[in-house]
Amino acid sequence: MDSLKKEDLYDIILVIMQRQQVSQILPILKENISPIIIFTGNNPSGATEYLNIIDKNRILLGFGGPGGYREDYKIIAAYVDDAILYIGELDGRISERLKNIEQNFTQSGIKVDISKDIDAWLKTHMTFISPLAMAGYAAKKRNKTLGTDFELINLALKGIRENVKALKELNIPILPKKFKLFSWVPLAIFRKKFLNLINSEFGRIALSGHATAAKNEMKKLSDDLFEIVKDVKADLSSNKKLYELSFA
Repeated sequence: MDSLKKEDLYDIILVIMQRQQVSQILPILKENISPIIIFTGNNPSGATEYLNIIDKNRILLGFGGPGGYREDYKIIAAYVDDAILYIGELDGRISERLKNIEQNFTQSGIKVDISKDIDAWLKTHMTFISPLAMAGYAAKKRNKTLGTDFELINLALKGIRENVKALKELNIPILPKKFKLFSWVPLAIFRKKFLNLINSEFGRIALSGHATAAKNEMKKLSDDLFEIVKDVKADLSSNKKLYELSFA
């Protein structure tokens, strides 16, 4: 839709936009009377900006599982895993409205995964996405693909590890818990699985394709993540080098 009037009443509004674009529509959402707004997408900063404008009781955070890009008039997408929509209350409750959303969406063929800490989930997701995206941009500047540049692959893997350690230092839960593996799995094993992922059809669409189509967003998200971890003692040198190689 391209407009939203104050009196337009919807059961749920899903905000599916790039992170840096959402700020433009917050005043419009504030005036609208719809009771539930689900902000989906990569967002390590959580609901802070939204809470400054919109009543907290209307806000849910979420994430859309598919990743991809637009080509001509088509959407080219792949699924990150089985879930299509992740959602959660700001306070972690499994509320009745979350259960109702899950039930209704599931009946429509849209699998929902309810998180007890959606803010931590979103922060953890960016620990992986930010270094990967930056490494991809740096490879493109070198006229290479990420799967063929082992310097950048190693920087990305080290960057992910740095980010996980930084979140742990800030006592932010690592969710899903499997992401804790990034802090101790030997780099050689990590690299092999990583190469299999980025060189797959899934990786081309959901990771490389998505990142290429959203460079402005990824810079904003990387800036947000750096702001969160700026005071940690953990080493962030690989992330800082990737940022310089990507956006300088």
